[in-house]
This record gives sequence, C-alpha cells and structure tokens, in this order.
Amino acid sequence: MPPRSRFLASAVAFHFLLLASFSLCAQTAQEDSVAFRPEVERTFQEAMSLFNAAKYEEAADRFTRIVEQFPESHRITGAYVMGAKARYELGEYQSAEDLVRQLLARFPKSRYVDDAHYTLGLISYQLKRYDRAARSFLLAWQTTREAKVKNHAQRMLSLVASTHLQIPELRQMITETGIGEIRALLTIRLAERVLNTGEVNGAIELLRPIARLPRTIAWVSEAAAMLERIERSGVVKIGVVLPLKFKSDPLSAGGVGEELLSGIRLAVDEHNAEAMPKVNLEVRDSERDAGVAARHVSELSMDSEVLAIVGPLFSTEAIACAALAQARRVPLITPTATFNGIAAAGEYVFQANPDYAVRGRAMAQYAYRVANARRFAVLSAADTPNRQMTEAFLGEVQKLGGEAVDVEWYNPGETDLRTQLFTMRQRAMEKSESTVVNFAAKMKSSDLRRMVQWGVPQHVLDSLIATTSATPVEFLFGDSGVRIADSLKIPTQRIKARYDSLGIPVTTIDALFLPIASAGEIAIVTSQVRYFNFQTQLLGTGNWNDINELEQNRLYANGVVFATDVYWEEIDQQYRNFVRSYRASFSKSPTTNAMFGYDAMKLVLRLIRNGATRREDIISALGTVRSFQGVHSKICFSESRVNSCLTLLQFKNRSLKKVGEIDVNKQEVIPVE
Repeated sequence: MPPRSRFLASAVAFHFLLLASFSLCAQTAQEDSVAFRPEVERTFQEAMSLFNAAKYEEAADRFTRIVEQFPESHRITGAYVMGAKARYELGEYQSAEDLVRQLLARFPKSRYVDDAHYTLGLISYQLKRYDRAARSFLLAWQTTREAKVKNHAQRMLSLVASTHLQIPELRQMITETGIGEIRALLTIRLAERVLNTGEVNGAIELLRPIARLPRTIAWVSEAAAMLERIERSGVVKIGVVLPLKFKSDPLSAGGVGEELLSGIRLAVDEHNAEAMPKVNLEVRDSERDAGVAARHVSELSMDSEVLAIVGPLFSTEAIACAALAQARRVPLITPTATFNGIAAAGEYVFQANPDYAVRGRAMAQYAYRVANARRFAVLSAADTPNRQMTEAFLGEVQKLGGEAVDVEWYNPGETDLRTQLFTMRQRAMEKSESTVVNFAAKMKSSDLRRMVQWGVPQHVLDSLIATTSATPVEFLFGDSGVRIADSLKIPTQRIKARYDSLGIPVTTIDALFLPIASAGEIAIVTSQVRYFNFQTQLLGTGNWNDINELEQNRLYANGVVFATDVYWEEIDQQYRNFVRSYRASFSKSPTTNAMFGYDAMKLVLRLIRNGATRREDIISALGTVRSFQGVHSKICFSESRVNSCLTLLQFKNRSLKKVGEIDVNKQEVIPVE
C-alpha cells in the first residue's frame, strides 16, 4: 500500500478504535467498592449522560468531583477512567494521563486496568510518544479478558508498529515478549519495515521462525504467506557508480555525487515500500577516475543479480565505461553525461540526459519550425561542448533547408567580440545588397534583344529606358536573376551595403545562435550584439538558464529562447510530492542533481515493477521509453538511446516562461497552450 494510503487507513483505524474503546468503557463502568453513595451514583450517571452527549467539559468536571470528594466511593475507578477519557476528548492529554496513572497506582487490581493501559496508549499516541504508546497497547492486550479490548489493543499496536516505531525499538519489544501471537504480530511488522529498506534476507530470517509455529497461533499464517511471497519474488540488485569521495575536490565532485545518490536512494525506498521484487543498491565510488569507474562497472557486471548500472556521472567516466558495459552485456544508464557518442557504444548504453548534438539540433528545429527562421548565424564559444552543439545546429539547419550566413568563434571568457561581430555584420549586410541592370547607362540593342528573347516584355524595357531606372535583376528574370543575367551577358552593377554604419540595423539574419561557455558571458554577448545593431531572434543553450544574469541584462537579452534539460513548476503535484518526500527523508530541500538521480532510478524501477527482471528485459523495455515524465524533465529514448526531449524557455518581460517542449528525434515541437 502506498505511504499516503497507509497513512489515511491508519487515521481511519485510529478514529474507529478510539470511539469503540470509549463506548466499551461506558458500557462496563461498574462499581469497584462497596461504599455505595447515592449522590455519587447520581453525579456519575449525570456525567455519563453528558459524556455521551459530547459535552466533555461538563462531564469532566463531574468525574473530577467524584475523584476529589468521594475517593472511597463505589464509582471511584469508573470516575478515574471516564474522567481521563473526557479530558482526552478536550485535548487535555496531561490531565488525562495523570488520572489514569492515579487509578493504576491506587487500584492495581481494578477491573479497569486493561482499559487504563489502552487509554494511556491513546494519550501517548496523540503526544507522538510512540514507543510508550506501543507498550501501553501491549499491556492492555496482555491484561484484558475482554475480547473487544484485546482486539482494539492489538489493532492499535499493529498500527503503531507498522507506521511509527523505529526498527531498533521494534526489535527491543520483540525480545521482551514470549513466544505467541504478540511476538508473531510484532515480528511480521518488523519484517515489513526491514523489507522496505531493501534488506530481503533480513526479512526472511525474521519470518522463518514464525512461519514454523503451529497455524493455530494467530498471525502465523500471515507470516508464512509473506515469506512465500518474498521468496517467490526474490531480490534484485542495481549498481550505482558515482564520485562520492573525490580526494582533491570533495566539495565539487563528492557533493554532486552524494546529491545524485540521495535522489537514487529515495526512489529505491519508495519502490521497496510499495512493490516487488525488492531492490538492493550496490554503490561504488568512482573517485572521478575513469579507470576506477571502469573497474567498478566490470566487477558489478560479473554479479548476475545486478540488473543494471546507474552512472557514471561525468562524461569522461561514462566514455570509459560504455564499451565495457556493452561487452559485458549489462545495461548502463548515465543520468547526466552529455558528450556525444557515449550511447553509440552499443545497445546496452543509454544517456538519460540529452547530449550536445540533441541540444544543437533542438534549437535549429525550434527556429525553423516555430520562429520561421530561414537565415541563420552563429556566435559560439570555442570549447568542445559548444563546438559539438554548433556543428549539430548547422547540420540540422542544412537538413531543414535553411541557410547559414556566418559562423564566428570566440575563446571562453573573451570580452572583446568586435572582430567577430563586425565580420558577421558585413556578411549579413551583403545579403541585402542587390544586383541591378542600370538603364540610365546606354544599353546596347543586342542586350535589349537578348532580354526580349528571354521573355522580358518590350513595353517594360521601353518604360525602364525612359525613366533611366536601375532595376534589380530579380525583377527582370526572377529569383535566379543574377545567374540568368550573367548567362545572357547583360551588364550589371552591385549596390554595396553600408555595413560599417551601425545606425543601419542588420535584418537579414532571422535567428542568431549563441552557445556560451557560462552564464557570466550573457552580459558580454548580448550587449555587443545589440551594439552592432543585430535585429534578430536570439537562440541560447542551457547556460542561459540563469534568471539573475538575464535580469541584469534584460535590455539586451529580452526575448531569447533556449533549451534546458531541467524545468519544473512549483505548483506541479509530482514535483511537490517529490520535495515533500525528500525533505522527510533527508531534512533538507532537494537539489537539481538529486532530481537527476531520482528520475533515472525511478525509470529503471518502473521497468522492474512491470516485470523486467533480467538484463535483456531492461534493455528491451528501455528501448520503448518514448515519454517518461520525471521530476526534472522528460526522458525520451529511441534508436539512438539518447534522451531526445528538452524544454524550451523564453526570457521575456523580466521573467522566464516555458514556451514548449521538443522531441528532436520526432522533429516535434509542442507549444505551451
């Protein structure tokens, strides 16, 4: 049963048992003494009527009056118990507890001892003192002769053991009980808790002695059934290879690795609490060393119970491990690696994060299909990631039928981009230059005759000669005017553009792709693009996803569109559930890296839950993942085994807004409605 469902069921059960126990006590409240007092009987009956009418404060006052004024009366023990219950209903838990403990101290052999222990259990439960609550319910179970009290105490003890006691507390309680139904019940609840941590063998060891007991003992049949289910389903292992103790830079690599691991562990804990087979993690530290990572992958692959390996984190490690995983035929899913070609090692290697080629292609597809751009230019940092993105971008532009006007490069961190942008401006302005036939000059009759023979109407030529116009060749000969004029040997002139005049805007580039090395370059790039008067759609990459830098440069960056591999909305229920669970488990808020680890592991666990319990099953199932919605983003695999889905964001009017999602392999852009 899911955690929330268990919580709701527990709340309903607790409320039912509370009402039932109070009703039971009201029915059985009888004298414990021979000192009969008519006025006490009258007061007690009034108090009971008030209690049953839910007038708890008035009832509590009357029960307290009996306790204080008539301590030796025939209703004294009933007044203690019912007074405690009335105070309980009023939320006065300490007063209720005091009354119960006075009863137990004064009348240890009272017929209400079992109900007193049960009421103490309810009080401790409300005060979140769960160990005390469990022990009180246990005492009520052991001391009562009433079937109803025993049943209620048993159910409350089971509830507390299942949802609130820590494993060491449960173990201690079991050692304090003898052989019998109480021990059987507590052992089953302990086995469930142990199983939810992934310790399948530990759960089996707990259940086997109980399952051997006679079936006439309560709970033994449940223990046997649970044992059979576990042994039939078994346990599987998933390897994890991450940098966890990187010696030279523990705050960087180790911190990132630990963050991913926390997300991975949360996903496994959730799975083990709800589903079979249970999953054990085999965690290895790569130390951010490709050789160490490869050795761990090799060792894990030799364990037949390891269905898959999640990791490594960094691309250099993933490259070293990919070919090995393929050779050993163990599925390897790297949650964050972005270099091109990692998944190309073979069918056993998957990249859950889009590589650089996917990112470059995504921006070309968006610009061409959504922004209707046809002419493109690129100003890119010259590091390896951005070169790979630029190459993919240009290849996709060509494939789609667009035109690349210019490509310029700069070194990461370079601040003066005047040379690159002046060259780009010149080449872009050349696209606005026109080739004309100048009818102001004296035209040869042979030239005019060839134009007529080609198809230019005579009256058009006469009009142009009369007005001495300079006419673009496209007007005379169509889109291929320059080529046709040249083939006809018609004299032409080229009208030069004034690209050195920055007052004239560049409008011949439909989209300018700007892969930057870091968010700190947003100011450098955007301000100089604006200075050189480019009026075009700006396209970015994931490094543009920095609202602070964008805000500081909003006059220049307004309207930029970029693709990101991480996006969530605060109101999204899946995100809110994840954050709530993460905080409950780790007492802190999750990082982006935790989301990457959580989603990659959640995907693998979903396949296992659906029946993929062999390595070949995992490979086959991963190949069919077309749209897995994670917390941080979607994961979409195809033949390339690289995530092809990204989120498109636009910075506009001082805020970031999701404008669509793109699946590069499908060449599909889904706009936000």
